Amino acid sequence: MAKETIGFIGLGRMGSRMAVNVAKAGYPLTVYNRDPEKTRPLLEIGASAAASPAEAARVSQVVITMVSDSDALYQVALGSEGVLEGLQPDAVFIDMSTVDPVITRNLAEETRARGGHMLDAPVSGSTALAEAGTLSIMVGGSEQIMARVNDILLSMGSRTTYVGPNGAAASMKLAVNIVIGVTMQVVAESVVLAERAGIPPEVAVDVLANSAIGSPFVKYKAPQLLEPAGPAAFTTELMQKDLSLAIEMARRLNVPLPTTAAANEMLTVARGMGLGERDFAAVVDIMRELSRGN
Repeated sequence: MAKETIGFIGLGRMGSRMAVNVAKAGYPLTVYNRDPEKTRPLLEIGASAAASPAEAARVSQVVITMVSDSDALYQVALGSEGVLEGLQPDAVFIDMSTVDPVITRNLAEETRARGGHMLDAPVSGSTALAEAGTLSIMVGGSEQIMARVNDILLSMGSRTTYVGPNGAAASMKLAVNIVIGVTMQVVAESVVLAERAGIPPEVAVDVLANSAIGSPFVKYKAPQLLEPAGPAAFTTELMQKDLSLAIEMARRLNVPLPTTAAANEMLTVARGMGLGERDFAAVVDIMRELSRGN
């Protein structure tokens, strides 16, 4: 049976790697990005380029978006020449971005009104895991539609988990990311405390990564912990966007998030010091700065 045609919109740090894996799995692929230059590596491996999200949707049975925030998602979905303008009847719209669950549910209703289906399927994992095709993918929406596209999702990840109706996976992603944000802050505090006690940072990070609190997250963030000014796997700007969305969601649900709020404020300090485009491991340098002279 012929594989479904895929439209992929958003070729940033994560999306570009995910789209490559979709192409490598043999799916006919059409890509769109605001900066056309970012489509070049996909075109070199056989993908086609679209001039707009709507054009990508017109030639695709499944459309995937992976964009930076809620505003970007609204623009590519509902803006002029957006996805929903070109979405075919019975097509599946999969948003894999980290966005406000309210927006996800609204877009799901819009998609259904136009004869399509929508899944929210945000991912957990680094750029390295995106490149390896081993992301963990949460899915919200219809289980039947998830089953229809699960092989496509598994071309980008090693695991898919059905979470609930539309918006559930978007909510779960924010719940995951508050753990990541708070963990980075406490690891930064631990590393700087060890440094001030005379322990080399590479030793401190190695011990943490292989101790009782060791985790895949601590292990794959080790390079950024040791060189916060190096290549960013996930920026301070994006992490604060996610924590802010989680805090907003928690207020609606009357759930206090005191440690998340504290971690979020440290990201505000980092951004205020011009580190917004650095990896969010930049909080290590913030802790070093705050510890000077004490």
